[in-house]
Amino acid sequence: MIESRLPYEISLSPNVAAAPCARLVLKDRLQEWGLTELLEDAGTVTGELVANAARLGEVFAFRLIPEDGALLIEVVDSSPEEPRIRDAFGDSDAEGGRGLLIVDALAAGWGVRREGSRKVVWARVAR
Repeated sequence: MIESRLPYEISLSPNVAAAPCARLVLKDRLQEWGLTELLEDAGTVTGELVANAARLGEVFAFRLIPEDGALLIEVVDSSPEEPRIRDAFGDSDAEGGRGLLIVDALAAGWGVRREGSRKVVWARVAR
């Protein structure tokens, strides 16, 4: 039996365990919601978005919102800095900075919006 498909939110600490913890929560929710076919792409997108937020050094929110045949993944933090896709062929020695290229490739859409003073980076993963 599929449980209620209510949105789910947790707070995560900014440490190396944040992304693995978020992926475990994701797996559990997708199983509960009957959306396991989204797990591979949603897991990668989750890892990238959560890792970006964890670098800011503050507690942040991780949200999962089930939709018809899709999943909306949101990461909420208080950073004023807007994420941007970096040039994939730019500085090849730069560490990181290419995660949004992966999100852009796997997600049906992604973007940024404001909720008061907080920034929400979202991505939609669909069947």
